[in-house]
Amino acid sequence: MSTTPAAAAPYADAAHPPHRPVPWWGWVLAAALLLVAGVGGAAFAPPGTGVAVWWPAAGIALGFAMLQPAGRIPLALALALVTTAAANAIGGRPLPLAIAFGVADTIGTAAALGVLQAWRHTFRLSSLRAALRFACATAVSAVVGGALIGAARALVGDGELWPTAPFVAASHAAAMLTIAPFAALPPRIPVRAGVLEMSVQASLLALALAVVFHPEVSLPLAFTLYPFLAWAAFRFPIRLVLLETLVASLAMLVLTLAGGGPFSGEAIGLVEGAALLEVLLVSFAGFGVVLCAAQYELRALSRRLDASTLLLSGSLVDARIGLAIAVRRADETQVVWTNRAARSLLDAELGHRDVWAGRIEAAAVQALHSAEQTSVTTVGGRSITVAANAIEGDEDRFAVQLLDVTSILQAQQTQVEAEVERESARSIRAELERQRDDFLATTSHELRTPITSIVGYTELLADSEAVAPAKRGWLDVIDRNAHRLAELVEDLLTLSGGATAPTRPQHLDELSGAAVFEEVVANLRVVSDPKGIEVSIAPGDVLVLGARGDVLRAITNLLMNAIKFTPEGGRIRLAASEDDGMALLVVADTGPGMTDEELAQAFERFYRAPGAERANVAGTGLGLAIVAELARRNGGDVELTRNDDGGLTAELRLPLPA
Repeated sequence: MSTTPAAAAPYADAAHPPHRPVPWWGWVLAAALLLVAGVGGAAFAPPGTGVAVWWPAAGIALGFAMLQPAGRIPLALALALVTTAAANAIGGRPLPLAIAFGVADTIGTAAALGVLQAWRHTFRLSSLRAALRFACATAVSAVVGGALIGAARALVGDGELWPTAPFVAASHAAAMLTIAPFAALPPRIPVRAGVLEMSVQASLLALALAVVFHPEVSLPLAFTLYPFLAWAAFRFPIRLVLLETLVASLAMLVLTLAGGGPFSGEAIGLVEGAALLEVLLVSFAGFGVVLCAAQYELRALSRRLDASTLLLSGSLVDARIGLAIAVRRADETQVVWTNRAARSLLDAELGHRDVWAGRIEAAAVQALHSAEQTSVTTVGGRSITVAANAIEGDEDRFAVQLLDVTSILQAQQTQVEAEVERESARSIRAELERQRDDFLATTSHELRTPITSIVGYTELLADSEAVAPAKRGWLDVIDRNAHRLAELVEDLLTLSGGATAPTRPQHLDELSGAAVFEEVVANLRVVSDPKGIEVSIAPGDVLVLGARGDVLRAITNLLMNAIKFTPEGGRIRLAASEDDGMALLVVADTGPGMTDEELAQAFERFYRAPGAERANVAGTGLGLAIVAELARRNGGDVELTRNDDGGLTAELRLPLPA
């Protein structure tokens, strides 16, 4: 990375963007100003000389060209040529001489732009180097323009090359130094001077001008103006200094032409007085430009230094990493500098004259000798990582970096402990689930034998004539509940995952979806009819491949679940179709539905929705879990969604026959 101050470069950079194109009305205004300045320039010509002491058109032409992007500079030069020639013609010069003057002025302006490299860079008066280059550009332009105009007067007009060339050069230089700098203003930088100070300085400068150029004062006191200009250059914004320089130069010019000041007395000839005034104007304006540009560079550098200081203060002094510089001698180690973080870590080990001794000091010496980081635990229980390196050029001094990792280690320890607790909880949960499944499988298996006996003897009693007809209703109740108990045992075996529950059915059947629906609906009419629920089967049929008992139990559970939650007078629709190569069996109701959170947990074992708990709907929370298990082991799946009627739609997908 370069360490050269950015303000030292007078050309385009990140802080000096290119000029924006001047709008059309700006060109019209520039043409008018050039024309008026060219015609009015004759007013600044001493009687009988034919050469203006101050030629403002030169400064306006250069400043306007400096404001243009590179592609429009030729157009700006052409505008200056036309307007300057026209102004000279209007001022009374012969047309050939007027054209020659316009060409000479334009060539001088182009020479200044060439020195400033305006075709390649955006020029700014942001440094002393830039001001000196601008002064050189002004000098080159003035010399070229003066020589060409002097030659034109000698060849086309009635004048001579000498002294026309020096007079023209000085008048052009004075105008360019007072007007053109306004086209090269750098970005604003705040100053400390206030309005009161600026007012006092301006008043004193005006008083000095009035005294030096009073008609009754002939003493050469022009030097008294420079301290006031220096005051402004060192304290005020560059824009105000340039404006003050322009106003003061015009005042000196007008007062001198009016017969005042040290350059209009009888002891000094007219030509000599005009020459001395031009020298004063050039030196005064050049002094102001150079001083204010140099001061601007100092202000910019000071701002960058302040920013760097703040950056270093934030990154070193206020850094969270402890930084220290120590001196290692034969018998002791002394700390000569620390930031805040290091001071808080080392306070307990620093003694008289900041002599350093303790665990951290021993770790720092070890790190210095081994060139590797070391870790140490302080008396207060803090864990510190210590690194040290020698300072080049000073054998006794070394730098120490201290990082307090206590909180990091504590966080890591907490994380490890939390992970151990989570793993322990997972193990306990897995063990509990295993024990539950074992219990369900064992209990269900043990219940099969007594249930089978109850069902068998109930059937024998039903076939026996020993039971009176009035008591056969009791046998029907026993038989129905025994079969219901057998189904519950089968459900428990299905969910237990034990050895007695096969993962795949031993035999698969080709079943009609419509037939399955009709059988299940018929079996559950005893539950749906009392609630006045309309159960309909949509037209259409599809063949399903699966274990008959599993498919019937799955549809029964879905329909039973729909009947439980559908209010009286509700509707339940069943439909069978093919979808994406699978048989789709749908059970849709007009019940209260479920929330997203309830849908996410609907297939968990023993889960019951809060709404079912509040409504005291009977159930164990196993119905949907059993459906999911039956669908899985038959090669399908089941899904619950909310439908347009506000209820639930259960979609059971099973394979199609080959």
